[in-house]
Amino acid sequence: MTYLGGDWAIKQARVINHKAKSRRRGIAFFVTVAAFVMVTASSVFAAYPKATGNINDFAGVLTQEDKSNLEALVNAVLDQTGVTFAVAIVKNHGDESIEEYAVHLYEAWGIGKKGEDKGLLIVVSMDEHDLRAEVGYGLEPVITDARAGDVLDKMIPYFRDGEYGKGLYAGLLVAADYVARDAGVTLDLKAESKEYEDFYVESPDMPFGFLALFLGLPVLAIAYFAIRGRRCPRCKGRLTVTDRVVQQATYDAGGIARTILHCPKCGYHEEKERRISKLQRPPTGGGFPLGPGPFWGGSGRGGGSSGGFTGPRGFGGGRSGGGGASRRW
Repeated sequence: MTYLGGDWAIKQARVINHKAKSRRRGIAFFVTVAAFVMVTASSVFAAYPKATGNINDFAGVLTQEDKSNLEALVNAVLDQTGVTFAVAIVKNHGDESIEEYAVHLYEAWGIGKKGEDKGLLIVVSMDEHDLRAEVGYGLEPVITDARAGDVLDKMIPYFRDGEYGKGLYAGLLVAADYVARDAGVTLDLKAESKEYEDFYVESPDMPFGFLALFLGLPVLAIAYFAIRGRRCPRCKGRLTVTDRVVQQATYDAGGIARTILHCPKCGYHEEKERRISKLQRPPTGGGFPLGPGPFWGGSGRGGGSSGGFTGPRGFGGGRSGGGGASRRW
């Protein structure tokens, strides 16, 4: 009996020891997998440049005058409407399409306030001559795909002449007009240099304003943007355009959006679907290690002018909706 009892105790000790080793192996495996995931996520985000401001020229094509005027414009829009504009000029977008690159860069930077997602990112890829306007979830009802195309179309003539700063400025003015009208405000905009004052027209009652406002033709301007590209191919009547998200993009899979064109006059109906790139989840915990330093999660409304401020403003975890427009120049 003594021998059997001793044998049983030895077997139990071996079982306990085996379970302990299994637990240690399980913990070690979990730690290894977690570390791999974090390293992989970090390496993915490391592939995208870090924002140092709202206007980021990684290709070196903008002058200091260009940057000053663009920063003043995006700061004015943020202060007066709460909408964040950002620009990224890169040499190329690598193996990704311009659409994939833009949505991933938007997610990495977190443009716009978290939960509101009111941001617009303009990506300029120099080697491919690609342009992309990436729109945040919360701004999609204001800057639709068609309007994002208007923004880029305004830039292209300047880009073809090598005037990238002025092209960006002209296009962002179009976007600012959409945002201001939606917010019900009249933007108080002022150029930082005399050369950029050509984009504005002086008036006794309004020191600076859009040309259409100066001429007193806001209704015609609105009608122009609304009608452009929205005529029925059959009867030339005005189409109604509805943008719907059929399947939301997630961090695991892309989504689907549908643009519905309908003519109430002759009954013409057309539906166009487009794919939305899946979202890219940034690393979490202890802040964002790959963010642009102490200015990450910058201010929303308010915050003063651009004087002396070099970090990005209005970056606070906003998400892209996958909508927007792409062009080539």
